[in-house]
Amino acid sequence: MLPAVPRKETAMKRSTLSRLLGLGLACAMLLPALPASAADNFPSRPLRFIVPLTQGSGSDTVTRFVAELVGKDLGQPAVVENRPGADTIIAVQSLLNAPADGYSILMISPSAMVINPLVNDRLPYDPRDIRPLAAAIRASAVLVTGASSPYKSVADVLAAARRKPHTVSLANYSYHYRLGGLQLQQMAGIDLNHIPYKGAAQVQTDLMGGAVDLALLDVGGALPLLRAGKLRPLAVTTRARHPELPDVPTVRESGVANYELSVWIGFGVSSKTPEPIAQKLEASLLKALGTPEFRNFAARTAYAEVLAEPGRQMRAMIASERVRYGELVKNYDVSAR
Repeated sequence: MLPAVPRKETAMKRSTLSRLLGLGLACAMLLPALPASAADNFPSRPLRFIVPLTQGSGSDTVTRFVAELVGKDLGQPAVVENRPGADTIIAVQSLLNAPADGYSILMISPSAMVINPLVNDRLPYDPRDIRPLAAAIRASAVLVTGASSPYKSVADVLAAARRKPHTVSLANYSYHYRLGGLQLQQMAGIDLNHIPYKGAAQVQTDLMGGAVDLALLDVGGALPLLRAGKLRPLAVTTRARHPELPDVPTVRESGVANYELSVWIGFGVSSKTPEPIAQKLEASLLKALGTPEFRNFAARTAYAEVLAEPGRQMRAMIASERVRYGELVKNYDVSAR
């Protein structure tokens, strides 16, 4: 038989146990509150927006506008850091090498999130390491030719390409537009001569000089030359006509059913960023993108459609594009050059 425990000692043990249980419960209740407290104090210093393109580019201009609005909303300055080069890889690594604390925000696009993972089997990052927060804008491209070109419409291009395969040349200066050209080729059942370029400026020069027949260009970048009559627009690549080019048909209207090509940009952080901080940034970004100031800016300066979509919708869009472009990469054996 076990020895009896004195009542006084038992009462003391029970009291001690009750205090310990109470303390444990209090600590457990505090644990979920810690991240929220950290988010309440965020940000306590300037934010850094990383842009994978040069200063003055369309994406840079959009990012600077958004960064200013977010900085005002969160009560801290927001600086923009341009890290161009290596098909956005330099900028991505700048984000992922920084602490995952929400103070570094990357401007993301199809290049970083969709195309690089498909064409570069030595990519030094995993796109899953980036958490999309908000989609900002979607911009159309325009299929153009030189002012003295014999091609007056998409129908002219298709007829010539079918008559003499691989003779109609299409310039491309990015993987995105290269895949857009291949998609046009596949859907139209034609064979184009794809010519790689390093940048849009040389493409525009060669179009005007007749050294290359066609190119897909950003609407915003092409507008000055289109308005000056130095380039001829054949079709825009989105589902609807562009408000700045109301008389230019879409590729779909021109005989290539279901064709669509657009360039979107958005913002993301490291996937290791604490959830409450990521949510706070997402809310601030969506607030900025929904303002009349940004909508007016996007229409008048970026010539783009405002998306203002949350991270979950952005992730679905990225997944869909990976499937679509993945088929093109496989069919045409596209790889990093």
